[in-house]
Amino acid sequence: MGETGRLHTVSMPARKLFAVIVREANHGPMRPKPKGTALPAEILEACGLDVGEFYELLNALEKAGLIRISGAYPFEEIQLTPEAAYGESFDTFAVPPERRFFEDYPAGHVYEFGTITVTEREIVEFAERFDPQSFHVDPAKAAASRFGGIIASGWHTASLTMRLYADHYLSHVASLASPGVDELRWPNPLRPGDTIKMRVTTVETRVSRSKPDRGIVRARVESINQNGQVVLSMTAVSILGRRQTQEAPG
Repeated sequence: MGETGRLHTVSMPARKLFAVIVREANHGPMRPKPKGTALPAEILEACGLDVGEFYELLNALEKAGLIRISGAYPFEEIQLTPEAAYGESFDTFAVPPERRFFEDYPAGHVYEFGTITVTEREIVEFAERFDPQSFHVDPAKAAASRFGGIIASGWHTASLTMRLYADHYLSHVASLASPGVDELRWPNPLRPGDTIKMRVTTVETRVSRSKPDRGIVRARVESINQNGQVVLSMTAVSILGRRQTQEAPG
């Protein structure tokens, strides 16, 4: 059974924990540690579970073959399987965006989409119009800066991320609006020649109390470069129409 199939055998809370493990294994704060490894302390801090629930879900993920645990409590190391370490353990939508409604976004699912490659010319042209700071537009000054070369405006990175998000994650028939995003961060710069992919975790879904013909989807969005570095992270909120109220009978 492939990693994506194994993910479907565990509960939604376990899937959410797995998404945190993947993130912390690749980008967690604790160093040094082997590649593709996460430590309980950093995972617990990121996921907000109590210790008992954490280990119960961890055992479920190990039984499903998604992770391997070595060492003894409280000094375990949690390794992703080889497929997970290379980013191949993610869900797929059951329907394409042209037929996707609120009901097609269950909480706990993790997706990867992409890719987009950015050139220096694109970075400079965007920044000249919208963010003309020297390290975005002037190669000589950028080389002398702490970045050591041209980097993209964070707003350019956000625009590229939005393109991936709109193309691959959002519904093309039921997307109604968004009240905004939270926790927007650019932890690493986007540089000329970088290729980014998107990882999206559906964190929470609920039907609107005031307008039951639609639902609200909260998603954790990360753009990741070819070196595995997160160049953008945010929590996006989308309002999507519900299938039973918007899809015409056929």
